[in-house]
Amino acid sequence: MRSSVFGVALIGLMAAGLTACGGGRKEDPRPRVEEWHAPVTILRHFAGPDGSLTLKQLNEGLRRDFDAADTNHDGVLEPDEMRAVNQERWVEDQSAISPLQDWNGDGVIDFNEFAATARALFNEADPTGKGVIPAEVLRPKKPTPDAAPDKAAPEQGSQPHKRRGGQPPQGDGSGG
Repeated sequence: MRSSVFGVALIGLMAAGLTACGGGRKEDPRPRVEEWHAPVTILRHFAGPDGSLTLKQLNEGLRRDFDAADTNHDGVLEPDEMRAVNQERWVEDQSAISPLQDWNGDGVIDFNEFAATARALFNEADPTGKGVIPAEVLRPKKPTPDAAPDKAAPEQGSQPHKRRGGQPPQGDGSGG
């Protein structure tokens, strides 16, 4: 009798424990509104007064930013300088952040690693391949929530079927 009372008590405690663990936090039924930023927004602060961006403006702006981040003026960003840039980018725009990466694994960020993301975005967003991104490409319209994914217009500045220089790929992609 004593063991059956003990068994019932133990089962009751286990059930109470499981009930307490299973409650969890309920999802907020209100939709979460997140601010949307197109990837090309990373390039905006390099644009000229007319809102357009040339490759020359981009490279000059990247060099200024790199030199400002290189606080010890040794021509590379050390880990502490890299962390400071990544933190600044996170604070400025969490949705379009592109953290610096040490792509060659040498422990520092050189200018080409620093500029890689912005240059790649520029090449993708340059509609003609002539080294100029018009202002309207740098300020794309926010997608509407009711737009069907298959009918929505592609984001300006994002042209997956174009190669560097704005030229469409040749052939059918079969390699032959």
